[in-house]
Amino acid sequence: MPPAAQKMLAGPFAGSAADLDILALFSIYDTIRQQQTNQTDLWKKLNERLLAAQTLDPWFADTYRLTIGLTAFHEQGASTAVELLSRGAKARSWDWELPFMAGYIAHDFLHDDARAYALMSEAIKRPDAPPLAVGLASKFLQSSEGTEASIHFLNYLKASMPAQYRDIIDARIKRLEKKRQSG
Repeated sequence: MPPAAQKMLAGPFAGSAADLDILALFSIYDTIRQQQTNQTDLWKKLNERLLAAQTLDPWFADTYRLTIGLTAFHEQGASTAVELLSRGAKARSWDWELPFMAGYIAHDFLHDDARAYALMSEAIKRPDAPPLAVGLASKFLQSSEGTEASIHFLNYLKASMPAQYRDIIDARIKRLEKKRQSG
Protein backbone atom coordinates (compact mmCIF):
# COMPACT_ATOMS: atom_id res chain seq x y z
CA MET A 1 0.00 0.00 0.00
CA PRO A 2 1.42 3.45 -0.86
CA PRO A 3 2.58 5.60 2.08
CA ALA A 4 -0.11 8.23 1.46
CA ALA A 5 -2.85 5.61 1.72
CA GLN A 6 -1.25 4.13 4.85
CA LYS A 7 -1.12 7.57 6.41
CA MET A 8 -4.77 8.23 5.65
CA LEU A 9 -5.86 4.87 7.08
CA ALA A 10 -3.62 5.19 10.15
CA GLY A 11 -4.99 8.59 11.11
CA PRO A 12 -3.46 9.64 14.43
CA PHE A 13 -1.59 6.31 14.64
CA ALA A 14 0.89 6.96 11.81
CA GLY A 15 3.76 6.00 14.10
CA SER A 16 2.25 2.56 14.63
CA ALA A 17 1.83 2.14 10.88
CA ALA A 18 5.52 3.04 10.49
CA ASP A 19 6.34 0.32 13.03
CA LEU A 20 4.49 -2.21 10.86
CA ASP A 21 6.52 -1.16 7.83
CA ILE A 22 9.69 -1.62 9.87
CA LEU A 23 8.58 -5.12 10.89
CA ALA A 24 7.90 -5.98 7.24
CA LEU A 25 11.49 -4.97 6.44
CA PHE A 26 12.90 -7.80 8.48
CA SER A 27 10.90 -10.40 6.59
CA ILE A 28 11.94 -8.93 3.24
CA TYR A 29 15.60 -8.70 4.24
CA ASP A 30 15.60 -12.29 5.50
CA THR A 31 14.23 -13.41 2.13
CA ILE A 32 16.97 -11.41 0.37
CA ARG A 33 19.60 -13.19 2.46
CA GLN A 34 18.17 -16.63 1.67
CA GLN A 35 17.43 -16.07 -2.01
CA GLN A 36 20.68 -15.79 -3.96
CA THR A 37 19.21 -14.87 -7.37
CA ASN A 38 16.64 -12.42 -8.69
CA GLN A 39 16.72 -10.07 -5.72
CA THR A 40 15.85 -6.88 -7.63
CA ASP A 41 12.14 -6.98 -6.75
CA LEU A 42 12.92 -7.75 -3.11
CA TRP A 43 15.31 -4.77 -2.83
CA LYS A 44 12.62 -2.61 -4.42
CA LYS A 45 10.09 -3.79 -1.81
CA LEU A 46 12.56 -3.22 1.01
CA ASN A 47 13.26 0.32 -0.19
CA GLU A 48 9.52 0.97 -0.54
CA ARG A 49 8.91 -0.11 3.09
CA LEU A 50 11.70 2.19 4.29
CA LEU A 51 10.21 5.06 2.31
CA ALA A 52 6.75 4.30 3.71
CA ALA A 53 8.04 4.24 7.30
CA GLN A 54 9.91 7.50 6.73
CA THR A 55 6.85 9.14 5.17
CA LEU A 56 4.59 8.02 8.02
CA ASP A 57 6.95 9.06 10.81
CA PRO A 58 9.92 11.16 9.63
CA TRP A 59 11.23 11.54 13.21
CA PHE A 60 11.48 7.79 13.91
CA ALA A 61 15.21 7.09 14.36
CA ASP A 62 14.91 3.34 13.73
CA THR A 63 13.99 4.00 10.11
CA TYR A 64 17.33 5.70 9.56
CA ARG A 65 19.30 3.13 11.56
CA LEU A 66 17.83 0.40 9.39
CA THR A 67 18.43 2.44 6.25
CA ILE A 68 22.11 2.58 7.15
CA GLY A 69 22.33 -1.00 8.37
CA LEU A 70 20.34 -2.78 5.68
CA THR A 71 20.66 -0.76 2.50
CA ALA A 72 23.47 1.79 2.60
CA PHE A 73 26.30 -0.62 1.90
CA HIS A 74 24.59 -2.61 -0.83
CA GLU A 75 24.70 -1.62 -4.47
CA GLN A 76 20.91 -1.89 -4.70
CA GLY A 77 20.34 0.42 -1.75
CA ALA A 78 23.05 3.10 -1.63
CA SER A 79 21.16 5.64 -3.73
CA THR A 80 17.95 5.09 -1.77
CA ALA A 81 19.87 5.34 1.50
CA VAL A 82 21.31 8.74 0.55
CA GLU A 83 17.86 9.96 -0.46
CA LEU A 84 16.13 8.73 2.71
CA LEU A 85 18.87 10.02 5.01
CA SER A 86 18.77 13.40 3.24
CA ARG A 87 15.01 13.59 3.71
CA GLY A 88 15.40 12.51 7.32
CA ALA A 89 17.98 15.24 7.87
CA LYS A 90 15.33 17.81 6.96
CA ALA A 91 12.84 16.38 9.46
CA ARG A 92 15.42 15.79 12.21
CA SER A 93 17.13 19.18 12.03
CA TRP A 94 19.03 18.58 15.30
CA ASP A 95 20.63 15.32 14.11
CA TRP A 96 24.10 15.68 12.55
CA GLU A 97 24.46 11.93 11.94
CA LEU A 98 21.92 11.66 9.11
CA PRO A 99 23.53 14.17 6.73
CA PHE A 100 26.97 12.90 7.82
CA MET A 101 26.16 9.30 6.87
CA ALA A 102 24.39 10.37 3.68
CA GLY A 103 27.51 12.32 2.72
CA TYR A 104 29.77 9.38 3.46
CA ILE A 105 27.63 7.03 1.37
CA ALA A 106 27.43 9.58 -1.46
CA HIS A 107 31.23 9.69 -1.52
CA ASP A 108 32.08 6.06 -0.95
CA PHE A 109 29.36 4.26 -2.92
CA LEU A 110 27.93 6.80 -5.37
CA HIS A 111 31.27 8.57 -6.02
CA ASP A 112 29.50 11.93 -5.87
CA ASP A 113 31.86 14.21 -3.94
CA ALA A 114 29.87 17.36 -4.70
CA ARG A 115 26.80 15.86 -3.01
CA ALA A 116 28.97 14.42 -0.24
CA TYR A 117 30.38 17.89 0.43
CA ALA A 118 26.91 19.48 0.51
CA LEU A 119 25.65 16.87 2.98
CA MET A 120 28.77 17.02 5.15
CA SER A 121 28.55 20.82 5.20
CA GLU A 122 25.02 20.49 6.50
CA ALA A 123 26.15 17.99 9.15
CA ILE A 124 28.91 20.17 10.57
CA LYS A 125 26.51 23.07 11.14
CA ARG A 126 24.39 21.00 13.49
CA PRO A 127 24.72 20.81 17.27
CA ASP A 128 27.37 18.42 18.60
CA ALA A 129 28.88 17.61 15.20
CA PRO A 130 32.35 16.16 15.79
CA PRO A 131 35.60 17.48 14.30
CA LEU A 132 35.78 14.36 12.13
CA ALA A 133 32.85 15.69 10.12
CA VAL A 134 34.76 18.93 9.45
CA GLY A 135 37.77 17.02 8.12
CA LEU A 136 35.69 14.83 5.83
CA ALA A 137 33.72 17.78 4.46
CA SER A 138 37.01 19.48 3.64
CA LYS A 139 38.32 16.37 1.86
CA PHE A 140 35.19 16.02 -0.24
CA LEU A 141 35.30 19.69 -1.21
CA GLN A 142 38.96 19.36 -2.12
CA SER A 143 38.16 16.34 -4.25
CA SER A 144 35.28 18.00 -6.09
CA GLU A 145 36.35 21.67 -6.21
CA GLY A 146 40.09 21.72 -5.50
CA THR A 147 42.49 22.66 -2.73
CA GLU A 148 41.85 26.40 -2.85
CA ALA A 149 38.10 25.93 -2.32
CA SER A 150 38.78 23.60 0.59
CA ILE A 151 41.11 26.11 2.28
CA HIS A 152 38.56 28.89 1.79
CA PHE A 153 35.81 26.69 3.25
CA LEU A 154 37.92 25.82 6.31
CA ASN A 155 38.83 29.46 6.97
CA TYR A 156 35.17 30.42 6.73
CA LEU A 157 34.19 27.55 9.00
CA LYS A 158 36.91 28.30 11.55
CA ALA A 159 35.38 31.71 12.24
CA SER A 160 32.10 30.15 13.36
CA MET A 161 33.42 27.08 15.21
CA PRO A 162 34.05 26.79 18.95
CA ALA A 163 37.64 27.44 20.04
CA GLN A 164 38.31 23.76 20.82
CA TYR A 165 37.85 22.86 17.12
CA ARG A 166 40.07 25.60 15.70
CA ASP A 167 43.37 23.76 16.23
CA ILE A 168 42.10 20.81 14.23
CA ILE A 169 40.92 23.10 11.45
CA ASP A 170 44.22 25.01 11.46
CA ALA A 171 46.15 21.74 11.14
CA ARG A 172 44.03 20.73 8.13
CA ILE A 173 44.56 24.16 6.53
CA LYS A 174 48.34 23.85 7.00
CA ARG A 175 48.35 20.39 5.36
CA LEU A 176 46.37 21.72 2.41
CA GLU A 177 48.61 24.78 2.02
CA LYS A 178 51.69 22.55 2.09
CA LYS A 179 50.12 20.31 -0.55
CA ARG A 180 49.24 23.34 -2.68
CA GLN A 181 52.81 24.64 -2.52
CA SER A 182 54.40 21.28 -3.33
CA GLY A 183 51.98 20.32 -6.07
